[in-house]
Amino acid sequence: MDFTKLFSTLSLTGEDIPPRSTTRPTRKPKFVKFLSGDNGEGMPETFFEDPRTFKPKPGPHGQIQTWGIFPYNEDNIWDYGPPIFLRQASGGTPWPENQFMNVLKDRKREQLSKLDLADLDKKDVVIKIHLKFLQDANGDPRIWRRVRLSAGMKIGVFQDKVLSPILNWVRNLHCYTFTDLRDGAVFGPDDANATDIMHINQVGYVYLPDDKYMLAHLFSKVGDTFAHLYDYGDKWHHEIEIEKIFPVEESYGRVQILDGKGMCPGENMRGSYQYQNFLKAYDTDSYTEQVKKKREILDCPNYKGFGKPPSLFDIDAFDVDQANERLSAALSSPNSVRAGMKAFTMPINPSAHDSRTGKLKKGQSIQREWDHESHGYWQETTSSTKDKRSQSACAACGKPGGQDLKTCSGCRAILYCSAEHQKVHWKDVHKKQCSRKYLKK
Repeated sequence: MDFTKLFSTLSLTGEDIPPRSTTRPTRKPKFVKFLSGDNGEGMPETFFEDPRTFKPKPGPHGQIQTWGIFPYNEDNIWDYGPPIFLRQASGGTPWPENQFMNVLKDRKREQLSKLDLADLDKKDVVIKIHLKFLQDANGDPRIWRRVRLSAGMKIGVFQDKVLSPILNWVRNLHCYTFTDLRDGAVFGPDDANATDIMHINQVGYVYLPDDKYMLAHLFSKVGDTFAHLYDYGDKWHHEIEIEKIFPVEESYGRVQILDGKGMCPGENMRGSYQYQNFLKAYDTDSYTEQVKKKREILDCPNYKGFGKPPSLFDIDAFDVDQANERLSAALSSPNSVRAGMKAFTMPINPSAHDSRTGKLKKGQSIQREWDHESHGYWQETTSSTKDKRSQSACAACGKPGGQDLKTCSGCRAILYCSAEHQKVHWKDVHKKQCSRKYLKK
């Protein structure tokens, strides 16, 4: 099979195309099992090792990405782009790559089960999120946000209800991962069905479910960093640094945007590396060309509601009020349904069931929004039922409260950490959106 031609049809760049081996390996793998007649040609060397004793390979700066299974370049990004199709194994045996990766995942899961967080999950932290490789003239991050929140927040809730809205990524549109840079362990959305899930083997093959673990599982002290990769296809690289950890007695759990800089890139603008070149060209462009580039950004899904002329769009600005509005809207809604992520579709029969959504669970429905410009639908599965308390946060402040969270008696879909916050949120926000379905008439 001509992999170069195949990857070209899938719109992948040259750096994503895996190198083809010119020699046939003669040694046998220490753990994984191949299909009869398969000698492992083209397999990364890592998969010939024993995953039970495997030691992750750090990058040039000491950080470990993607379980530590690939080599790294100077930017600490893995160089190897593994094939998009994993080789088959017989008799129901998992693919060789996954045989190896599942052992690494189980090792990490066991380690986390024994981890003593020493109340870190009860503490507030200040984190700085920045998009990597996007720098200003001084070499400083060009797009970043600083936030205070609880380290006890589930990773999936953080991505869906905090990181996405404050940066202005579209919620539930693309797959993503978080990486513990101390050992390369990867966390991601369980059952995600976005189109870019096809690239999962380029971001680590497997991951631990991010709705089961907290931010506190990704760091231990001030100065630690962990990584966030958004969109497996475009690959937007983020780095998140722990700037401050508050004592338990000074922690209140509220999500608070402290400051930031720069507008979020447009969705589907081909990732961090390409956008870096886009910004470099923008900085030296004429006014007319800059307006054209602004229009290109504003045509992206995350700026459909900008509502102003492109000339008024400031690439280097940050509007904290708009970010807080998006944050409030996200916290006031149920978690996104990862099994029914946003997708653009042009169905012949719009009323027909889309097989990609699978079987809907109680309280779930398919929402479609007509896109006049593209002549199709944006489709997503949404839920009207409350989140599991262990995987949620207060709709008013974002505090993760677990079983202590209380439910709105009107819609039974929104959770609060206290009666006081429920009253404030009712007056300011929820009164307009509550279904009042369960109130006595």
